[in-house]
Amino acid sequence: MNLYEDEINTLIAQMTPEEKVGQMTQVTIDLILKNPNALADLTEVDANKLNDTVHKYKVGSILNVAAGGAYSLNKWHEIIKQVQDSANKTRLQIPILYGIDSIHGANYIQNALLFPQAIGLAATFNPELAHDIGKIVAHQTRAAGIPWNFYPVVDVGRQKLWSRLWETFGEDVKLVTDMGRAYLEGMQGTNLTSQQSVAGCLKHYAGYGFPLSGRDRTPAVIDERMMLEYFLPPFEEGVKAGALSVMINSGEVNGIPGHANHHLLTEILKNTWNFQGFTVSDWEDIIRLYTRDKTADSPKEAVRQAVMAGVDMSMVPFDFSFFDLAVECADDGTIPMDRIDDAVRRILRVKFALGLFDGKSAWPDTNAAATFNNPSFDATNLQAAQESITLLKNDGVLPLPKTFSKILVTGPAADKLTVLNGGWSLVWQGDREDLYPKNWTNKTILKTLRTQFGEGKIDYINGTDFDKIIDVKAVIDAAATADYILVCLGEKPYTETFGNIADLTLFEAQLEFVEQLQANISKPIIVVLVEGRPRIIRRIADISSAIIMMYLPGMEGGSALVDVLFGDYNPSGLLPFTYPKYPHLLTTYDYKWSEVLVDNKIDPQYEFGHGLSYTTFEYKNLKLSSTEMQWNGDIQISIDVANVGKLSGSHTVLLYVSDYYRSITPPNKQLKGFKKVLLQPTKSETVTFSLDRNNLSFIGIDNKRISEAGLFGVKIGDKSANFTLLASNDPVP
Repeated sequence: MNLYEDEINTLIAQMTPEEKVGQMTQVTIDLILKNPNALADLTEVDANKLNDTVHKYKVGSILNVAAGGAYSLNKWHEIIKQVQDSANKTRLQIPILYGIDSIHGANYIQNALLFPQAIGLAATFNPELAHDIGKIVAHQTRAAGIPWNFYPVVDVGRQKLWSRLWETFGEDVKLVTDMGRAYLEGMQGTNLTSQQSVAGCLKHYAGYGFPLSGRDRTPAVIDERMMLEYFLPPFEEGVKAGALSVMINSGEVNGIPGHANHHLLTEILKNTWNFQGFTVSDWEDIIRLYTRDKTADSPKEAVRQAVMAGVDMSMVPFDFSFFDLAVECADDGTIPMDRIDDAVRRILRVKFALGLFDGKSAWPDTNAAATFNNPSFDATNLQAAQESITLLKNDGVLPLPKTFSKILVTGPAADKLTVLNGGWSLVWQGDREDLYPKNWTNKTILKTLRTQFGEGKIDYINGTDFDKIIDVKAVIDAAATADYILVCLGEKPYTETFGNIADLTLFEAQLEFVEQLQANISKPIIVVLVEGRPRIIRRIADISSAIIMMYLPGMEGGSALVDVLFGDYNPSGLLPFTYPKYPHLLTTYDYKWSEVLVDNKIDPQYEFGHGLSYTTFEYKNLKLSSTEMQWNGDIQISIDVANVGKLSGSHTVLLYVSDYYRSITPPNKQLKGFKKVLLQPTKSETVTFSLDRNNLSFIGIDNKRISEAGLFGVKIGDKSANFTLLASNDPVP
């Protein structure tokens, strides 16, 4: 990315303070539209507003869609062309960097694929699949002429209440790190100037996903050691992988707002990690240092605090206040020009790296529509939905025979696309069922079943809404002629503060609905959960014959579920979080020993990594290459995995390591490796892992990463073995 330093220095030398601050300013598309509330297809750019934005305020970046939701590819081409044409008429002809939230697909482009949300993708434990999806998302996003995607989310989701848990890759550091890096590399590709690549954006740096109250954008309490151990590694790995941008935590950690945190933004990210890209604020978060966080006593002081902390670009986004105030700070010296130059240099690096200065790459490719969709993309989407589905319970009722007479489908999640997709789907909250194309409306759970088996065999009665029972008696009566009852439960679509809850327990109406069904009918009840976080289901877990976790599976969720229900796909998803049983026992799998000793206990509904199959896998012959690891050496671990059942299936082998004694209280275990294998019946495969001293390291008392000699254990399934790390406790290089 530093190949363009000479060009950048030449450009900066020509720029006025206003032109520099303009590059640091990002506004929403609303400011350049005739009517921001217009229907998507009727959206029009206002030439005068655009001229003011680009020429008067010299804005360097625009983002988002307006209230009408996702635009067609042609509409995007029209908008981006006008934006870049205007930028090309400025004195220095610096292209606009357009950014968008392509969160689970290019979700603001009509007819783009909508993949499983991150929490479901995490359940696949398949980084290669994440990489492939990242490539497709980049392809479809760049096809619109948009070269920058605010993704991936590499917050570690250890707070189950949080309304954005579903945007994370789960509660484990390694899983988040590996999935996040793979997705980022898929998006950015090997050639950033390619029309198949977009700039990624790691978010939300850092600690955003661990609010103490569970409510979005509320304070987190994370000490330095915990931050370094749990929350920073995925970001550091993303920086190593070449991430071009980083979005900042909208909340606060230890009383310091993310947008005023010099230690995290400058000392660690830019100095220690040598991050060469730029940081961007989250939505309106610089002015919130004044209006909400109260660390600044004026809007101008908020701008000064943020920029001096290390914020390079302000997502303002509804006005030009940042521009005016930052120019004032530049003029009076409260923000030194060398700090402004640093921010602008970082932004220009990304624009050059993306090829936006080459005279063509900033504009949309008018031929992109021809290759926008591809059957292989749909196959990848279906694969992701299939691999994500996690079978939590099965009393033997699944897979269902295709010779059934009738299935009764009910529940609030049965016939809604918005529920399958969640937030960031066509519109921000994902709650506009009317915006889905007519040719997609047959993809709900109910309609997918009816498409495959016919309406006569698939009965449907909507017995309950999400939070209000409608008609239990009608469902009970209809159950008399059904072989099975498929109850589709879950959450309405949401994101951010709109998804805040006070209780993780599933809605009372849904729990009571299942209880009344079970009390009045004798048919098997199969519960399907369509939810972005683990809503507590303790009351209905034991009375359900089977429980299937779908997470937020995207547009192919209905097809994937039908495949799983009837055994056309053998479920292989594993929980990427610990599923709690009680609202006040929200632990993680890597709990400390004090949580299970001295009269304490851990009692989840389902453990991290839990997921059933229609076949049976057995582990044999766990072997270590040595029972002693030299300080600078490694050990090899192997185990035989056999499919001893009657069906082929995929299985993810999870390698856990326990550090039995150390100077900082150790977790009971930590995930250090995972590998997925596909085995036919009677077949086996030897799976191998390698561990070195770095895999055994941790953040010590002085907040430095160290390893300590001692006894360690490895565990795979029901097999375990011990080894000793020999020698020193010097810091790991």
